[in-house]
Amino acid sequence: MIARYVLTSACLNSGTMNLTQSLRVFLQGKDRIILRDEEGETYDGTVNWRQNRLEGLAPYYAKRRLGVNDKIALHLEGEEIGLEALTPAAKPARPRSPEVERSRPQATESTPEKTEKRVRVTPYPKEVIFPHKPVASEVPAFSVDLEALGFSRESGSAPWVFRAAMGRRTFHLALARFGEMEARELLAYRQQGRVQYAAMVAGESSKPEALAEIAAVRPSGLVQVGLGYVSPEALQRLTKLRGAFPVGPLDIERLLREGRIDLEAIQGLEREISGVLRERSHFSAVLTLLADQPPQQVFLLADLMPMAREMNLEADHLQSILESLSSPPFLLLKRLSPGEFLMRQSVDRALADWVEYAEVMTRRLQGVLQER
Repeated sequence: MIARYVLTSACLNSGTMNLTQSLRVFLQGKDRIILRDEEGETYDGTVNWRQNRLEGLAPYYAKRRLGVNDKIALHLEGEEIGLEALTPAAKPARPRSPEVERSRPQATESTPEKTEKRVRVTPYPKEVIFPHKPVASEVPAFSVDLEALGFSRESGSAPWVFRAAMGRRTFHLALARFGEMEARELLAYRQQGRVQYAAMVAGESSKPEALAEIAAVRPSGLVQVGLGYVSPEALQRLTKLRGAFPVGPLDIERLLREGRIDLEAIQGLEREISGVLRERSHFSAVLTLLADQPPQQVFLLADLMPMAREMNLEADHLQSILESLSSPPFLLLKRLSPGEFLMRQSVDRALADWVEYAEVMTRRLQGVLQER
């Protein structure tokens, strides 16, 4: 969910944001919230329901040099609020020493004294004084998400090159934030064969502008040989999905071939993962049905169907799971004939045997890895 907020002088002076209708719905029941900016820096926000405002935004306003009527995109998702300044001129604030401000002399009405003539000297940049020391670029926040998804970063500046090593399969991906480098220059990395995929990174709120720039260098559209689009919000969603299911570089490559990794594009992958997790729940449901069967008893598929229908299990689906339980490593059942099975042992005993088998295999694998 994305909302937009227009800053007022009261917001800037107090470092707050009024609770709009969308914010009130999102923050319902919360007193504190984590705020994350475009660079991944986090701030502690406090929800002041009595004064109807969100507090703790002063550091972000100062960092981005925001002013009256500037707009902020709010990405309301999970337990965080993502902040994205939509003002092109917004830049990080320059640090100002409070001691210097306090020690600055006040203007007086005394007669002007003769001032010394000062000559301004422009210092040489560090790149000239120390040419052997490269200037390190700030690592983007999306690098953390890609590394969590199985990639390794191989460059220290834009374009940010990532490597996905999958045994016999390896590919490289070059990324640059929107406005960080020319789209044509980024596309050249792929056209020259230096990487297999290249994409522009921009927030979901800036997607139309990023896609327009991509289309300018590839008028034919987002195809396999062109430049793709990646949104940080989609990468964060994929990282969260990895907590429930092992999402990896191969899934990312499939999305890259389609040209986009955004919230809309990953909906298909989310449906696939939901289907797999549903299969796992069906497997557990069948084990629950078999828990009532005593060991060394013969039963028919039809005996389980009344309760299976209550769990939304069709006959062919139930048959498939029973066949799996008749094969290694499970061996809970023995198939006697089509639709007829022998219960070898109880479900409780079978689960204990599976746990023992998993522990034996874990110790064996640890020994093999130590020998290597």
